[in-house]
Amino acid sequence: MKITASKRRMTLTIGILFIAAALMISFCFLLLRRPKAQRDDYKQISSMSYDTVFLSMYPLDTYSEEDFAVYRGMTVFKASYCIPSFSVIEQYMKQVAKSGNSVSTVYLGIRPDKATPRQLQDLARRYPSAAFEVIISYPSADYWSALEADEYRKVLGAYIDFLSALPDLPNIRLYFYASQEWLVSNPQCYISEWLVTEDMARQIMLHSDYIHNYLVTHEKAAAFTLQLTELTEKIRNTAEELPDLSGSHVIFLGDSVIGNYTDCTSVPGVVNALSNADTFNCGYGGNTASMLPDSLITLPGIAEALVKGDLTSVPEDVQVYSGLASYLAAPSSGQKTFVVIYYGLNDYFIGCPVSSEDPFDISSYSGAIRSAVATLRASLPDARIILCTPNRCHQFNFGTAPHGEEDYVLEDYANAVISLSEELQTGLLDTYHDFKLDQNNWCDYLEDEVHPNASFRFLISEKLIRLLQLQ
Repeated sequence: MKITASKRRMTLTIGILFIAAALMISFCFLLLRRPKAQRDDYKQISSMSYDTVFLSMYPLDTYSEEDFAVYRGMTVFKASYCIPSFSVIEQYMKQVAKSGNSVSTVYLGIRPDKATPRQLQDLARRYPSAAFEVIISYPSADYWSALEADEYRKVLGAYIDFLSALPDLPNIRLYFYASQEWLVSNPQCYISEWLVTEDMARQIMLHSDYIHNYLVTHEKAAAFTLQLTELTEKIRNTAEELPDLSGSHVIFLGDSVIGNYTDCTSVPGVVNALSNADTFNCGYGGNTASMLPDSLITLPGIAEALVKGDLTSVPEDVQVYSGLASYLAAPSSGQKTFVVIYYGLNDYFIGCPVSSEDPFDISSYSGAIRSAVATLRASLPDARIILCTPNRCHQFNFGTAPHGEEDYVLEDYANAVISLSEELQTGLLDTYHDFKLDQNNWCDYLEDEVHPNASFRFLISEKLIRLLQLQ
């Protein structure tokens, strides 16, 4: 029996349609096998307008697209799917390339235990017009301490490989936070082992720029490697238990060193995180201990407002007001109370006299502190008071430029606090002399030539917790 040409064509057409249908079914099946979050991301990729993408192998829930818009002027597509492998990152990038958007910046959150430097380099070469900002994962101390010995060595080696094989491509910048104790060892910075809080996500986003200390360079790669090894070994083997101050109230009176930082990396925040004490940030940025002619309120007045419970003299739009209000609203039933006084930098910058003939002259630095301590002790006789010297700064020739009619230098204010602690029998935290901050390493301690950075605040807090235990 002969098969006519028309029958052959029909048979061929049916076969082609059958194969096409099978391929379509297979494609739909594969598509449906993708997690819903990934499918939703792909829809967003094809429908949104954006100039930046953020893809990550660790959770991004707390990173805000609005922060990128406000601080960086970027319109961001942020993946909601926590990407499990580098091959899936490559799939995302193909979807982005097909979207029609002109993408100038690609943020990548990379886990070194799930990716290699070679994969990253190959991806960046395929998209040479995009700047790749790569943030290596920064799991909490709980993650590192829970790893079995073999797995720990494997993961640590993967992190070190990324640092030592620093990509040399002009469109890759690598940022590294995993070796920072102020982050990794502070439980209040994390929601889970891999997910940081909103405040921390914002800090990491802001720090991830081309001029910051966390940018990996060939010069810094070795230092980051050593820091990571030492920190993770400390977490796993030799981490010192800090005293538990649960139930204690710690009130912080201070200038911007205290008041300008209100998250978990502030001194009050770290003390709370590492000791479980209830802390109250009553800092006042720009404030002096000394009373100036145009001052609304300074340390003596703040101490009086604290003990009287009357905040009418305290400006409502500053941190000191909210801190005092929180303390006054807190339940009080026999808690051990500490008051930490950290003033001095603004007194030095303005040139306030260190002392005067009247020991309680609140227009002088020593008189203001002496008066504040007397006020606190009169109403809170059981409170333990700790005086802190002002920390070193880089401004004004490292604090040695004379200020005021008496040619005071910053160390004069620090030495005044030391003398006052002996005279008044208070605790003393000497941040000026006890830390190895000098003109060669100040960038490791200060974030803006004056204020302690997150690392320095962590060190100050650890020392303060040990001091509180002894009071």
